[in-house]
Amino acid sequence: MLSWIWIGATLATDSGQTESTLGPDWLNPYQADRPEWDPYGPDGESDYVPGEPSWDPYGPSSYGPPQLVSSDPFSSGLTMAENVLMPNQLYLQSGGVLTTKGSVNLGNPYVLWLYVSQWGPFALYDKGSLVVSQSFMTPGWYKVGQYAEILESHLYQFNATLWSNEVALAVNSGGYPTSYSLTGRVVDPNGNGIPGAKVKISGSGGGNFGTTTNFGGYYGISIPSGTYSVTAELAGYSFTRSTARVWVGTVSVAGTVIGYPAGQYPSQGQSQDQYPPDGQVTQQGVGWLEGYIADKSGTPIFGARIYSDGTSALSDSQGFYRIAISPGGYSTNVEATGYTFRPATVQIYPNRVTKQDFEGRKVLVLGGLR
Repeated sequence: MLSWIWIGATLATDSGQTESTLGPDWLNPYQADRPEWDPYGPDGESDYVPGEPSWDPYGPSSYGPPQLVSSDPFSSGLTMAENVLMPNQLYLQSGGVLTTKGSVNLGNPYVLWLYVSQWGPFALYDKGSLVVSQSFMTPGWYKVGQYAEILESHLYQFNATLWSNEVALAVNSGGYPTSYSLTGRVVDPNGNGIPGAKVKISGSGGGNFGTTTNFGGYYGISIPSGTYSVTAELAGYSFTRSTARVWVGTVSVAGTVIGYPAGQYPSQGQSQDQYPPDGQVTQQGVGWLEGYIADKSGTPIFGARIYSDGTSALSDSQGFYRIAISPGGYSTNVEATGYTFRPATVQIYPNRVTKQDFEGRKVLVLGGLR
């Protein structure tokens, strides 16, 4: 029988009151499989293959596993707030320091740093649920980017012949309302909220929903579990689209929708047909490319432009981007003033999301020379 505990901190709601989050007991580290539609564990009625959930937030999902990247935190200028005296070490990046506990706002990216001390198989867990694994890892430092897509607590630990320490992470509501199954925000190109925008939410399997942003550009709505395309409408603006995944019983956050004043979207030199029409539902067979763009210290780069398959998008104030493109292999490039990026080759699959993060290196821009 499923047991329940109070998890997380007390959260401020959009009405100014407070509430706590009631969640399931995740203390069993060996309960790694989840049914593909139920975030609260097997219930005896689900038709699923153990260990192969297709989009459950607590296991491998259609967004694809996160990528482990070999990287040295100290060459990136990071310092340690806490020094773990274990062969295998796990840290959370909080600003410019590495720590073993912290918090992040809903909808924000965060980075885990891992020191693997021995050769062999590797597995990273979150409250006993497998996040990513590799059959063979070499010793050294690695980082993995994550995204606070759901209002929940995390408890990370990895095993590479030996167990690492644990890292605890609390996800806070930030400015998002928390009494709905889906929340999100609509902002202008400078990251300021756009009030009074009509949010249009279209389900990939059918169903259309709508709500309106508040004075801070935030919105919330309770809708059935599923995947959705999100955009907005307001006189004098043109809006990008984002997507969202919703699970009843949790608070999910949609990708930020950016509104451009009339005449500023699309940007100069690009044709309108490079952008999906406002409110258009993603067609079957289309895939998504998404990720985060940040500098080497992990600071998000706002307004970076990503090009792939003749389509482009801008990163939001948290460095997040998402593009809907046709399946296939593509070379993807990023441009941002004052930074240089390495292009990446990505493979897009129908009705799935491929993750690709980019790290920008600062360049010296010289002016006034002829």
